[in-house]
Amino acid sequence: MIFVSGRQKTLFIPGAPKFFLVSLVTMSFTLARFILTSGISTQAGSTARNHGSLLLTPRARKFTTTAIPLAQKSSEELLVVVGGGAAGVFGAIRAKTLAPNLKVVVIEKGKPLSKVKISGGGRCNVTNGHCTDNLILAEHYPRGHKELRGSFFYTHGPVDTMSWFSDHGVKLKIEDDGRVFPVSNSSSSIIDCLMSEATRLGVSLQTGKAVTTASATSGGKFLIKIEKRTINYVEYVEADYLLIASGSSQQGYSLAAQLGHAIVDPVPSLFTFKIEDSQLAELSGVMFISIEIFTTLQ
Repeated sequence: MIFVSGRQKTLFIPGAPKFFLVSLVTMSFTLARFILTSGISTQAGSTARNHGSLLLTPRARKFTTTAIPLAQKSSEELLVVVGGGAAGVFGAIRAKTLAPNLKVVVIEKGKPLSKVKISGGGRCNVTNGHCTDNLILAEHYPRGHKELRGSFFYTHGPVDTMSWFSDHGVKLKIEDDGRVFPVSNSSSSIIDCLMSEATRLGVSLQTGKAVTTASATSGGKFLIKIEKRTINYVEYVEADYLLIASGSSQQGYSLAAQLGHAIVDPVPSLFTFKIEDSQLAELSGVMFISIEIFTTLQ
């Protein structure tokens, strides 16, 4: 996850682990300085800077432009969150909690919190309850443990995660293997909690849309291009802050690269095998430690 703020400020945060751990919990808008040199030279960009938004509508495969004023032209600053997963929604909640006057918009191309719904076999594996020492927990992460020993876990660890959900009415339990689940054994408890809190705080969630480009304006803000998945609709929005929480999607890496960040090529930590043997279907969801698998790839 990468948090990038406007006014030439940025903060790098390494990719989030599998368990439900979000780093944007002590979000501060006083961040290390990073100069973005990219500029906007297109007519569309110029229009967006002057009016705050640009709507492109199709007409015989050609686009016409109509300027639309946005609410953020007021004194309120705007944070755009790219991605409506666990990190994006919780990051939006935390930002709105710390800065109530901040306008927060979450852009999600699919269904929000879809990965949360299916995690842990539909029960939602929240975090690890046996390893409360952040440094020890980082050492057990397959790749990136050196980065996780920094501000990531110091900002928000498993105990903080469990406390937050408990404070918001979700009863949790720790199973023998250390996995933490809601007592209800349903991911809906986690989803309902997050969505209710986001709604209560006034977070705006827009689905069916994707942020495709981002660049820095001369005024120290971000010009963001938002497209709808189903129709030829394009909107340009100026944001003061940008939170990229797109998980493993290539979208996030592309946006970071557009903003001048160097990207380390990602490698998979979790993946699946498609096996035709129906006898193995009963093993779905069963976990083993220290096993060897012999297979033939065709």
